[in-house]
Amino acid sequence: MAVSDLSALMGNLTFKLFEKNTHIPVECQQEILKKILRVNANTEYGKKYGFSDIRSIEEYQDRVPLTTYKDYEQYVDRMLAGEKNVIMASKVNRYASSSGSVGKPKILPKTWWDVFNMQGTGMCSPMACAKRHLESQGRKMPKLWGPLVLSLTGHPVGVNKMRCNGAGQIPLDNVKSFFKGFCTSPVEILYAEDEEKLNIPYLHLRFALQDENVTFLGSIVITLLTTMFEYLEDNWQLLCDDIEKGTIDPSVKITPDLREKFEKRLKPRPERAAQLRKEFEKGFDTPIAPRIWPQLVWAYGMVGSNLAIYVKKLRKYIGDDIPLHNMGYAAAEGFFAMPVEMDVDDYVLLPKLLFFEFLPVDAPEGTRPLLIQDLEVGKRYELIVSNNDGLYRYNVEDVIEVTGMYNKTPKIRFLYRNNLSMNIANEKTTTDMVDWAAAKVSEATGVDFRGHSFYANYETNPPHYVMFAEPETVVPEERNAEFVQLLDDALREANEKYFKYRRWGMLSEPEVIFLKHGTYIGYNEYLRSQGVVLNQIKPVTVINKQERKDYFFSQTEGGRLPIGVTIVDGHVVDHGEGSAFKMATPDDVSAPPEEAPAEE
Repeated sequence: MAVSDLSALMGNLTFKLFEKNTHIPVECQQEILKKILRVNANTEYGKKYGFSDIRSIEEYQDRVPLTTYKDYEQYVDRMLAGEKNVIMASKVNRYASSSGSVGKPKILPKTWWDVFNMQGTGMCSPMACAKRHLESQGRKMPKLWGPLVLSLTGHPVGVNKMRCNGAGQIPLDNVKSFFKGFCTSPVEILYAEDEEKLNIPYLHLRFALQDENVTFLGSIVITLLTTMFEYLEDNWQLLCDDIEKGTIDPSVKITPDLREKFEKRLKPRPERAAQLRKEFEKGFDTPIAPRIWPQLVWAYGMVGSNLAIYVKKLRKYIGDDIPLHNMGYAAAEGFFAMPVEMDVDDYVLLPKLLFFEFLPVDAPEGTRPLLIQDLEVGKRYELIVSNNDGLYRYNVEDVIEVTGMYNKTPKIRFLYRNNLSMNIANEKTTTDMVDWAAAKVSEATGVDFRGHSFYANYETNPPHYVMFAEPETVVPEERNAEFVQLLDDALREANEKYFKYRRWGMLSEPEVIFLKHGTYIGYNEYLRSQGVVLNQIKPVTVINKQERKDYFFSQTEGGRLPIGVTIVDGHVVDHGEGSAFKMATPDDVSAPPEEAPAEE
């Protein structure tokens, strides 16, 4: 039985159980919490908060505090050192790492049961969903064959040297022995030990392009597929030459051992190279993927609303007729929700896998979080979860929006992480707002951006936003004012507080600074050289770290820097007392006046 058929079968079983549970979400939530408390009652954490005596959800909320990762870090360190029964009773199967923290990565334990559920929800359900979608159109699910544009590289942790990598990688880890049967990407790329020494987009394309029978495109984060196609648009001639000759060009970054191994495997394919050249020479104004892979029928990867602009870019290459499966809403803390259709950016909560609580956005201090039955469509909430892996009332720091209902269970859309919002003057501009504003500017000017990032500039008074953007084409300097005005208008439209604070003089006009071609691909390469796993690299929406400042400010077109910014010895520095301007800090920005100035 093919991997796609076996996965679809398991996915259908997952769907059947999921369908049942979404009709009784309240009962499922009560049951999962009882199980969590019962199983972990005799752990150190369970004894501390009296799990064995808790008889209701309300009592659980009253007795057990809300937590973040810092509350567990010392416990996890002890578990890595070999201690048992600390925060969880079940045996640790492996660990999952998260890219969501600053500095030391989050490392969280996973039980075999959680890993099993992730397999069904994270890999098999997308297969079943794609199969159903195609069958609804009278088509059969073809053999699974295509590139997996991701990294499965992990590392051993703790005294027991247990495997640790991103949660989204775990389901694919479990089918490693089957890769040759469905994946064009060589295992050596997926499990590369020295990613920073490899040209990853080239290598995925090198093996996928030479085969015209590709049926799917896969990734964990959709930005990796977008990056691959952007590389293809810039380097198709190099790739075609190599496919024709059966070689890997000397200019391609690759380790000597892999170069030797791959070149033994690769054969000259002049006919395929000619087919590809014919299509590439027509240009990329019409979707290229269906033209070079006529059997391509679907693609998958995380495509939450915060990645909408990257989905739009991907559509340029794959077209609107290739269905895209949003593989799910998951993190190291657990698998929270899954989509039930193709081409959607929202998900249905999984009421039997975790216990959920929801804190309304901007709720007063001390507000009791709501339960799954209390959610309202259109409202926004912070997500709080408890799982059987040792997390209790854990604030994920994600903000979600309820988009509707599936049976009796809420459908949600991920909006942004709380710690990535921009809040220069208490205007609370979120990442979904700045992403939307960047998309509006791109649409209005007709200039596509390969990437965009925002920076809060406090070195003017009042402070202001800076948008860095890597344009697809060179933008003449005389158009800068046009981009600035459009950005200002878009931010005013996106955020009512931004609109008011601009009028009140609490924020000044934004800046738009263009970046050199290849900036975002270069930043990904930099992160990989620092040991960051490929599929944990997320879009840099906010430049809020020194290393991000140093990198992006060094990549500006024409060397232009934001107002008031200086680079000394490669580092962004503040100006001293002798500066010609008064530098503002967050404390210098006054709160909104009790009575706002009259509207014009």
